[in-house]
Amino acid sequence: MRFILVAFCVLVAVLADEKYKTQENFNVSELLDNDRLLVSYIKCLLDQGPCTASVKDVKDKIPEVLSTTCAKCTDQQIQIGKTLIQEVKKRHPDLWNELTQKYDRNGEHRRAFHDVLQTN
Repeated sequence: MRFILVAFCVLVAVLADEKYKTQENFNVSELLDNDRLLVSYIKCLLDQGPCTASVKDVKDKIPEVLSTTCAKCTDQQIQIGKTLIQEVKKRHPDLWNELTQKYDRNGEHRRAFHDVLQTN
């Protein structure tokens, strides 16, 4: 199993239809049930640990996802992102704070993403 957050909202590579491609057979519950794996994926996103190819792909997409408010995300990716974000915030608030500082230091994307995650 390889994969993570979505930033928290996306897990993927761009398809011709301009949506992100989700790794097939990705099970968010399996990731959340393995805290060691979840933390290692977060550490990758924070440049504090090694990355698998799929997590690096997600990491590379984070700036675009943030700047477009997940415009290329599928409904499924938004749901996965919402689940991951809620769990990371609850179980690892210190790592969540590091992620938001790294990827949204000025808080310019927080309101838009809050709205996206509330509607789905």
